[in-house]
Formats: sequence, structure tokens, C-alpha cells
Amino acid sequence: MLNEPLLTGERDELLRAIRHVRNRWRLRVGLRSIAVLVAAALGTLLASSYGLELMKFSPAAIIGFRVVTYLALLAAGWWFFIRPISRRVSDEQVALYLEENEPSLQAAVLSAVEEAGKGKRERAADHSPELVHRLIESAAERVRDVDMGRSVEQNQLQRSSGMLVAAGLAAVLLFVFGPAYLRHGLSALLTPMADVEASSPYQIDVLPGDATVARGADQTITARLLGFEAEEVNLLMRSAGAGDTVERLPLIPVENDAGETVAGTYEVLLFDLQEAVDYHVESTGVESATYTLDVLDLPYVERLELEYHFPAYTGLEPRLVEQGGDIAVLRGTEVRLRAVPTMGTTGGVLIFDDGEGETLDLAVAEDGSLTASFMVEEEGFYRVDLQAPSGDLVTASPQYTIDVLTDQPPSAMFIRPGRDTTANAIEEVFVEARADDDFGLYSLDVVYSVNGGPEESVSLFSSGGAGDNALKEVSAGHTFFLEELELEPGDFLSYYARATDRNLLQENDDVKSDLYFIQIRRYSSDFRQQQSQGGGAGMGGGGGADARELSKAQREIISATFNLIRDQEDYTAEEFQENVVFLTLAQGRLREQVETLIRRMNSRVMPADPAFRTIQEILPQAAEAMREAEDELQEQDADGALPHEQRSLQFLQRAEEAYEEVMVTMGGGGGGGGGGNAQAAEDLADLFELELDKMRNQYETLQRGQQQQADETIDELMERLRELARRQEREAERQRRRARGQQSTQGGGGGQRALAEEAEEAARRLERLAREQNSPQMMDAARRLQEAADAMRRAAANDDNLGFSEAGTALDRLREVQERLGSEQRGRLERDIQEQLQRANRLADQQREMQGEVAEFPGLPDEDRAPALRSMLEQKTAMEEEVADLERSIDSTSAEFRRDERDASRELQEAAASIRDNKLKEKIRYSRGLVRSRPGETANAFESEIGGDIEELAEMLEEAAAAVGRSEGDRMAQALEQTRDLMRSLESLDHRMWQEGQEGQEAQPGEGQEGQQGQQAQQGQSGQEGGQQGQQGGQPGQGDNPSAQPGGVDGQPGGGNSYGGVLGGYGWGDRRPGTTVWEPGDIRQWSREYTQRAGEMEGLRRLLNEEQFEVGDLDAIIQQMRELDDLRRYQDPEAIAKLQAFVLEELKRFEYRLRREITEENEELFLAGNEEMPDSFRDLVEEYFRSLSEDD
Repeated sequence: MLNEPLLTGERDELLRAIRHVRNRWRLRVGLRSIAVLVAAALGTLLASSYGLELMKFSPAAIIGFRVVTYLALLAAGWWFFIRPISRRVSDEQVALYLEENEPSLQAAVLSAVEEAGKGKRERAADHSPELVHRLIESAAERVRDVDMGRSVEQNQLQRSSGMLVAAGLAAVLLFVFGPAYLRHGLSALLTPMADVEASSPYQIDVLPGDATVARGADQTITARLLGFEAEEVNLLMRSAGAGDTVERLPLIPVENDAGETVAGTYEVLLFDLQEAVDYHVESTGVESATYTLDVLDLPYVERLELEYHFPAYTGLEPRLVEQGGDIAVLRGTEVRLRAVPTMGTTGGVLIFDDGEGETLDLAVAEDGSLTASFMVEEEGFYRVDLQAPSGDLVTASPQYTIDVLTDQPPSAMFIRPGRDTTANAIEEVFVEARADDDFGLYSLDVVYSVNGGPEESVSLFSSGGAGDNALKEVSAGHTFFLEELELEPGDFLSYYARATDRNLLQENDDVKSDLYFIQIRRYSSDFRQQQSQGGGAGMGGGGGADARELSKAQREIISATFNLIRDQEDYTAEEFQENVVFLTLAQGRLREQVETLIRRMNSRVMPADPAFRTIQEILPQAAEAMREAEDELQEQDADGALPHEQRSLQFLQRAEEAYEEVMVTMGGGGGGGGGGNAQAAEDLADLFELELDKMRNQYETLQRGQQQQADETIDELMERLRELARRQEREAERQRRRARGQQSTQGGGGGQRALAEEAEEAARRLERLAREQNSPQMMDAARRLQEAADAMRRAAANDDNLGFSEAGTALDRLREVQERLGSEQRGRLERDIQEQLQRANRLADQQREMQGEVAEFPGLPDEDRAPALRSMLEQKTAMEEEVADLERSIDSTSAEFRRDERDASRELQEAAASIRDNKLKEKIRYSRGLVRSRPGETANAFESEIGGDIEELAEMLEEAAAAVGRSEGDRMAQALEQTRDLMRSLESLDHRMWQEGQEGQEAQPGEGQEGQQGQQAQQGQSGQEGGQQGQQGGQPGQGDNPSAQPGGVDGQPGGGNSYGGVLGGYGWGDRRPGTTVWEPGDIRQWSREYTQRAGEMEGLRRLLNEEQFEVGDLDAIIQQMRELDDLRRYQDPEAIAKLQAFVLEELKRFEYRLRREITEENEELFLAGNEEMPDSFRDLVEEYFRSLSEDD
């Protein structure tokens, strides 16, 4: 230090500079030491964290690495920070350091410091004080010149700071973005006061932990891995009486309700606990804490029996489930519960919805069991609590699920003709309605009206009381004898089917089909002949068809209004309002087109012909009725609009009939009408065509878009069904393991319930699409999909072999739905080819017209040539675009069905190739120049060549249409399906006939059991899956014998009637043909229906003949059916009974032979009926499965 006598201003300044340089030096050393220390600490923490990871953060490892880490950090801190920073530095050393970094000082500072530091005696001998003073002044001045040494250590400070920042940033990045175990290790190492076990990121959470259970109870142990994953998890347990013996049990992954594995969650079920157990869970070196299950003598439910008493309308017999638990039944089912405890108890309760619902007391029976009954009204949960010896209530069972199966409303549709039709006023029109319901139909009616007048109802089927004649599926025909309705051309008959559910208390128990129309046409065929002769009055032979676009559009509006009224409860208020607005706009557009037509007709001078006057008088009435319908729709009154819409339809159809009369009478320009009338007819045709071409184009565009959307929906549903089937297959395998006790049963039905919900959603979408497309096949698929969902819920409620059977049934139903939708997709191929063929034919028609225009072009006056040329060029541009679009459509269809319909796909490929090979698009484009530059023979020849190419394309598309379903397998499958449809229709007709004839008569005594048995067999054959459990006795072996008669032994019931087996097999029970009385009107209807069925069987015979299948037995069936359409036969009911028995039995044998031929394997004989396991066989089947399980 500088001596005190020299404490002057210059000395103080020099002293401050020395201190400043010393502090900067110490700062640099400190920053560098801290950077090195951070790097050393980082390395230490990384090494320790890695070591902890290797040792799975065990408590010993955490303690050991904490000690090592802190010792290492202390040593590094002393060596790299404390030791360097505590070093003493003299003023001379600092001055020398400053001189080294600032050479401009020229050792002045060092000399001044050294001289100032000498004592007085040393300075007196060598230097004068004045000299020393001047030296210090000079040093201070030079220090000022270098800014007090502030530039010293600048670069080193920046480098040291950079090192520190880099080390700190590296540490942050490494711990933030590095492996998770680094962060866990940092947390465990730097929190020394934290609990060792809580510091570990790898833990196993175990439920129920420490618990007390009843002796003999089952207990599920659930382990949740926290912070890590493992493929193997084990339970280590030691029973109180087992000494040091440790038992190791593997845990299995837990799945959620969607059937997906819950990550890191495992469980195992401990059965029949008889003594206390210490246990813990271990996985890949990580262990949980040790827990204890204490076992006390507490009551527990050893067996739970459930007896279901279904609603009366289902006709189902009570069902006993011996090993009950989860419940899946219809709403309104009474459940009688019987709990057998492991020890005596004085009472108990049923707890619903975990205590949030009602509580039901259990009654103690004499045998010690506890009973109660309750009605299932809504979904929820329940468990059994029993009284312990202490008097406290203890949980004595797992919590079980209550699923409510919905009684689906019936479906109703017309499968024949399934579209609007035309007929003259004396024809007989046959229609066939089909309805089905999951628990049987109450009635099926056809409701019709003439010209929108009062509705008339015709009963096709009506069941008796609850449980009697409960048919699940009814196919019934009805013939409209139009002559008796006194109709005129232009009138119409509208009709729909109405099916009623047997559950009359259910909302919407009445279900209506779509609305269809029969339009009454003129008797004469002159108009069609006129069309075929080309005398279409300038409309190309198609004017009559075009004129009917108006009434077609009005019928669609009426159908849409009818559907909106029918389905109003399915819409929200906003959706209903939007649909009504859409109908209002559609009706308004159609009215405007009619009014435009009226104005154009009035602007032209029409001859004073009655037919012309009729059209001019009727169309304004149609427009006025449409306006009134619009007014009602604007008021959101769809019901009020419907009569006006129907009245306008009648006016439109009468106008169209008058229009056709004009075309027939005056179309040829002669016939007494004169050329003027012919010209007027042509003008009228032009007026209709002008308006209706626009309507047709708009309609076709809209229809194509709707159909494409429906196709996409079907494709989406197919993908979803494939996924559902795949998951259901896995679920069925899990159900099998649960049934054999290889997997925990508690909560095991969650996956099935989730699949059931998805299947129900898909069924609703499919049913809605079936209604929109009027597809019986899709409606049947939707019904089967709902059956699959119900089977899934029943499987979820049963963990025994019955649940395994239900899971298999659900899988079978899903595959059947896939097959039906696949058939629907194949039907799309036929539709697409027909649409492409129509487009090709339209192109051919346009090309023929073009040829005529090109031929006439050279002879046109000069003033007409330019407009004609411009029109032809525009048409050719449109034709070229249409050909290109048609080519793309054909290629797309061919690729889509290449795998399933190879023949048709190959024909389509050839059709598309013909467009390219013939260069059809290029020819049409080139012909534009020919018409312009070389009209005449050259252009005419080129146009003829184009026409030939288009006709060749149309022919190839016709071949492709004929190739659809050409493969033998497809046609044989089609024949099998037709045979089954015939069986269903004939059995339904058979049932309806004898029910109608015997209605109101009491069953005769003495025939009871056998007759009832026969009736129940009929119900099974009428499609009641799950409908009459326990009522199928006497027929266990029929499935393998196609000639077996339903009913008793050898078809003879105990009553002795020779037709007892036949009558019992098809619904007559103990009633005898001799007591039957039929009404003449019914006989006529049935005879007409048998005529229709005979015609269908003739078509089946022709189809099988083409496939070279032996149909000799079909000839005998057809011959007998011809007898059934003879009205005189119905005077002898016994003869009718024989004929019906022969037809049905022989058709059943034929179906069996046909199916064996197709599948080439022994399958179950087709019976249109019950697939539910009868109670009489249930015990045997369960015992069979149980024996298999024991063998395993």
C-alpha cells in the first residue's frame, strides 16, 4: 500500500485506478470460475441422473447419489471458485498487470507504486521527495490518459461472461429438452429434504391398497404405472398361512369402453379370498408399497340369480339367469333378484346409482337368500349391500350395470312395385307391403285415397292379444281393382303402408311408409304408336314423356310434404322450419314454370279445339292450387298444404292427358285436323319442351348429387362396419376367456357397450338412408344391425357362456349387414351403367339431329347460315365435353368394381377404350372445322362416322349392363335370395288366411298342448328371433332334416287331425279347416296374390334353368300354386290346407337343396324364424360349454 505521507490528490487517483483494475481482475476470475463450476456441476448432475435412471430411482440410489452429488459440488466449488477468488494480489502485481495490458504507460505506474511504497529512510538515501511527487503526478496523469484502466480485462470479461452464459444455456436446454429422467434426477437430487419415495418419477399406484374384504369374496387389484411403461407387471402376494412363500401372478392390461387398452393400467382378480394377504406390485425393477387385504367374516353375494319378466306385448316367456349381474332388458321388464350370501345375514338393500337413486330393501327368505324385485325404466347401476354381524351395511357385490334395450318402432315399406306407376282405369294393380318389428307386429294396413280425398284403410294383417300370433315380419300383397273405383284418365290413387307396434303404449307406435301414386292413363295406345312412328309433333317422339315432368315434380313435392309430416317428431323446430321453407321454394318454382307456360300459350293463337281449351282452362287451376299450397307452407302448416298440392296434381295430370290427346289427334298433320292444327300441336309441344327441358336438367343434376351423397354414405358405413366387425371379433374372444374364468369379469362389458352404441348409431343412419332410398334391403340391414347392437348389450350383461354366444351372434349379424350392403354396392353398378347408357343414347339422338342439320346446312339461305353454324358449333362443343365426362365416368366405374364384377368391369374398360381408339372426342372437335370449311358430302360422311362410333359405344354399354351379375355365384345367390323371399311371403300369406278365417273362434278342447306347440313353431318360422323362448318344443332335430314336418311326431299332433302337423306348423294351431269361413273379397285378394307368387316362381325357374340347375321340383310347386289361384278351390278349406302344406314344405326342401348347392356344406336348414336359444336347451348348452372349459 502507498505510505500515508504521500496521500495527495494524485496519489488517491492512482490508488483508485489500482483498485479498479484489481476488481476487474477478480470479476474475470470469478466469472470464469463460476462457468467452470456450472460445467462441473452439470456433469455431476448428468452422471447422477443417469445413474438414478439405471437404478430406477430406487430409494437407496437416490440417497447415495444425493451424497455423492453434494460432495462433488462442494469440492468443485472450493477448487474452482473459492480458491481462485480468495487469492491476495499486491498493488505492485496489479500495477505490473496494468502495465502489461497498457504498454503506453511505459512502467510509470509500476515505478510510482514502488517508490510510493518505500519508507522515508529508503527514499531519503536515493531520491528527493519532490522527485517522487513528480513521478506520482506523472503516473496519475498517464492513468487518466488510459481512462483509469477501464479497457483492461475487457476482452477477458466478455469471454468469461460468454462461457458462463453458454454453460448456463446448455444446462437449461439439456434439462428442458433432454430425456425426462434428467429432470426427474435434478428434482430428486436438489430437494434433499423431500421424501425419497415421492422423489421417484417411477411409481406404481395400487388400488384398493389396504382394504378389508369379506371372506370368500373376489377382489380386483388394479395397478397404474406412473412415469414408465412395461410389458410385464406382476403381483407378489403372501397369504397369512403360507409362511414365507410368495406367489407371483401376472396382471393383464385394462381396456376402456371403446375396447382400447388403457396405457399403463393393469389388473388381476383374486378369487375366493379366505385369509389375509400381503401384496405389492413389481414391474421392471420398480416396486409399489406393500399393502394388506384383511379378510373378515362378512356377508358377500356368492351367487346372484335374475329372473326377467318381460312386458306382456312381447309374448316372451320369463327368463332365468342363474349367474346374473349386469342387466340388459327392455324398458318395463320386471327383474326378480335373488342373492345367495356366503353367510347368514339379517337383511340387505339394493343400492341404485351409487346411492344417488332409490334404495330397495331385500327380503330374507327361509333358505337364507335375499330377494327383491324392481321394474327397469332407465339405465343406471346397482349393487347389493348386506348387514354384517355388527349391524352395519357392507358392500357385498360389485357394481353392476343396467342397460335398457329400446323397443324399436316397426318399419314399413312397399317392395312391389316400390315406385310410382301408371295404369288404365280397368287394370288390376298388385302391390306388396313388408313390415317388421323386433317383438312382433300388431297390424299392417294399406291406406289409400283417390285424388287426395278421404283415406280408406285395408287391413293386411292384424294380430290377436299379447303373445298370440306375434309375427316379427309380415309380407302381404293387395290388389287394387281400379275398375271398382270409377276413375278417369288424369285421376290418381295415392297409397302408403301403416304398421302398428304391439306395444301400443309406446310413442309413435304407428309407422308409415313412403307415399306412392298410381296415375290413371287413357285406354288407347295410339299415343305410344304415334311416338314409335316418329310423329311426336316436333318433339322427337318424346314430347309425351317430357310433358309429364310437371306432374312428376308435383308428386315429389307431395311425397316430400307427406314425409315431413310423418317424420315431424324426428326434427328439431329449426330443422322442420328449414324443410318447410325448402318445400315452399320448390312449390313456388314449379308454379312459376306453369304460369310461364300459360302466358306463352295465351300469347299464341290456338285453334278452337276442345282439347286446347281444356289445357288452357286446367293449367290456371293447377297454378292457383299451388299458390294456395304455398300460402299454407309459408304459415308452417304442412298438413294444410297437402290437400292443395294433391288438387294441383290432379289438374296437372288432366292437362297432360289433354295434351296427349292433342298429340295423338293432330300429331300427323292429318286425320281431319288439317295442317293448321298440326302446326298448333307442334307449337304446343315446343312450349312444353321449352319449359320442361330446364326442369329435367335441374332434376337430373339434383338427383345425381343426392345419389352420389347416398353412395358415399354407404361406403362410409361399410368401412365403419368392417372396423366394428374386427373389434367385435376381439370382443368375442375376450368374452370366451371371461366365460372360462381366464380374465377379470368386473367391468368387462364396457367394450361391448361402446360397440353397441356405435352399432346403434350406424343402424339409425342406415335406416334413415333406407327410407330416403326406399330400399328394403338396406332397411333389413338396419334392422339386423340393431339386432347386433342388442346382442352386444346382452353379451355385456352376461359373462358366462351365454354372453359368449350373444357376442358371436352380434358378430354374425354384423357380417350379414356387411353382405347386404355389399350387395347394395353391387346394385350401384347396374344403376351407374344404366345412367351411362342413357347418356350414350342421348348423345346418339343428338348426333342424329346434328347429321340432319349438317345435311341441310348447304341449302340454307345466306342470312340463316351464320346462326345455324353458331348453333351447331355450340352443340358440338357441348357434345365433346359430354363424351369426355362420360369417358371419365366409365373408367371410374370400371375401376371401382374390377374386383367384384370382373366381367362387367372388363366390358366397361372396352367401352372406355372404344372412345379413345375411335378418337371420338377428336373427331367431334375436328368436325367443327369441316362444317365450317367443307360442308356437303365430306362433312356428311364424317358425321355418319361419328354417329356410328357413338352407337358402338352404346352397344358396348348394353353388353356391360348384361354382364352385371353374370357370374354363376352371383346369379345363384340371387336365386337363393328370391327363394327365401318367396318363402317369407307365402308363410305370411298362409298365416293371414287362416287367422282371418278363424278370427273370433275359440280353440277346441283336447288339442291344447300339441296345437299350441304347433302354433309356437309357426311363430318361430315367421321371423321371431328371440320372440317365443321355451315354446319351440318338439323340433330340436329338424334343422338337419329338410323333410321333417313341424309339430309333433311324424307331423301328427295328439288331437288326431291328419293336418295337425301342417296346421300347427303354419299358424292354425288347434283350429280346423272345417270351421273356416272366408269372405269373397278376401278370397279374391288371396287368389290374386297366389297368381303373383306363381309368376315370381316362374321367373326363379327361368333364372335357375339358365344356370343349368335342376328345377323339376319347382314345376310341381308351380302347378300346385296355379291351383291356389282358382277361386273355386276356396270352397274347400281342407283342399286349400293340403295345397298350402305341399307348396311350403316342397319350397323349403328346394331352398335347402339350393343352399347346399351354393355353399357345399351342411348348414342349418332355413326357417324364417327364431334364432334365440329355447330355455329347454339352455341348460344343456351351458353344461356343454362348461365341460369344454373344464377340459381346457
